[in-house]
Amino acid sequence: MNHTIKKTLLSSLIVPFALGAQSASAALVTDWGYQVESVFENATATAGLGTLSGNNTSTLSWGVGAGPQSSVSITDVNEASGLMTDGGYVDGGVFTHTNNILPSQGLALDSFDLTSALTLTPFAPDPGASLPASATTFQSFFIETANVAPCVEAAGIPCADIFTIGDVTGSTLNEFGNFEFNSSFGYDGYVYTVFLELAGLATLADDSCAAAGASSGCVGLVTEEGAVTDFQTRFRITATEMVPEPGTLALLGMGLAGLGLSRRKKAAKS
Repeated sequence: MNHTIKKTLLSSLIVPFALGAQSASAALVTDWGYQVESVFENATATAGLGTLSGNNTSTLSWGVGAGPQSSVSITDVNEASGLMTDGGYVDGGVFTHTNNILPSQGLALDSFDLTSALTLTPFAPDPGASLPASATTFQSFFIETANVAPCVEAAGIPCADIFTIGDVTGSTLNEFGNFEFNSSFGYDGYVYTVFLELAGLATLADDSCAAAGASSGCVGLVTEEGAVTDFQTRFRITATEMVPEPGTLALLGMGLAGLGLSRRKKAAKS
């Protein structure tokens, strides 16, 4: 990687849904099929020699000429079933950073957007049509620190790269100590919530945040210089039955009251 600069990224396949609630009498979906597709978009590079390639694909790579290339990539997932409601995690794809040492005069990745789309398909108890795909775009930054001692994060030869996420609003630490993001949608009388976890994501030390150009308490990843580092994403889904809104309950009460009044009038006439 670039000897004078070091870069940062992050993404996390967090997936909001906006699907309308349907009939409250429908059965709970207990098993879902799922597809995750991700692409890197709007990638930019720092000044320097070489090329940055892979815009609008699942892999970005950069380097000088025929020499070593560094890259970031993310895999897709497509399964017909296996995402169990109120069950365990399923794999959501792997984010990989190939961290090669590049000439100091070469360019480096600077920023990009990661757009991820999740499509869910009811599988059991009743197979159904796929829900509309929900696409979310995350702005990401990749800051490359100098590969000279003293190192802010010492790993590899000689310093580690630091990835940071700018906004982790709405995330919580789960029982495994990893950050987990969630979003909800309504479907057939139930509210389903998808929880997304990126392994290795953690709160970084203040000096690491400063080196990455982020504020104290930033959240990110650390990758070893001269190595290939994988970060597994995974997600799970839970469900709760929808509760009628107060306005709906009031209308229901008025309807029942009207029904009772109608019956009383009929009884009086008879």
